[in-house]
Amino acid sequence: MDKTCPITKTLTYLSKKWTLIILRELNTNGGHGFNELQRAIEDIIPRTLSKRMKELEKMEIVSKTKFNEVPPRVEYKLTAKGKDLIRCFEYLDSWAKK
Repeated sequence: MDKTCPITKTLTYLSKKWTLIILRELNTNGGHGFNELQRAIEDIIPRTLSKRMKELEKMEIVSKTKFNEVPPRVEYKLTAKGKDLIRCFEYLDSWAKK
């Protein structure tokens, strides 16, 4: 049985480099394709972006929609759970400013 605190587990994932920047970008500018997201986040390498997106998908914070087009394209968006998380950050931001 895993007795890890859920908050600790969540913060472990969210504290990885680029994760909060990815979430901010998706929250600020809505859905993005992979390449759009990479262009919007300067200096992130594709391998790292791919890894972070898979982690966020696994946590159900981000959804990935595949479009059957030529060339193939995907779109990443915040899920309802991801939007709830953003509200937590907004509260934390407000708290920190006090």
